[in-house]
Amino acid sequence: MKNQFTDIEQQIAATLKIIVINIRGNQAGDGKAIVDLDSIGKLHKQLDIYKKQIEKEQVVNKDIVGMLLYTCSRFHLQSKYSRNKEELLDQFEKLNIKLLELYIKDF
Repeated sequence: MKNQFTDIEQQIAATLKIIVINIRGNQAGDGKAIVDLDSIGKLHKQLDIYKKQIEKEQVVNKDIVGMLLYTCSRFHLQSKYSRNKEELLDQFEKLNIKLLELYIKDF
């Protein structure tokens, strides 16, 4: 049985793909990873919408959870290899907090 994504989950998955592709390696030059603030801002807005959609649900899409955790961990991992470590860790922290607020009630 295939897992069906809602429209917002499809949007989130597409945005996550863009973010992960950008932060892999040091593509920005000078040993820095690309931190696509537009896509990151878009993701945070999508997660706000998603939070409202799932707030009364007891079960959430594990594929979306996995993609979100992977993306969050990529910021942290890439910070160890890039010269823009602080910027990557800042984005890691913001996304990590967003995920905690998304999945933990009364966080």
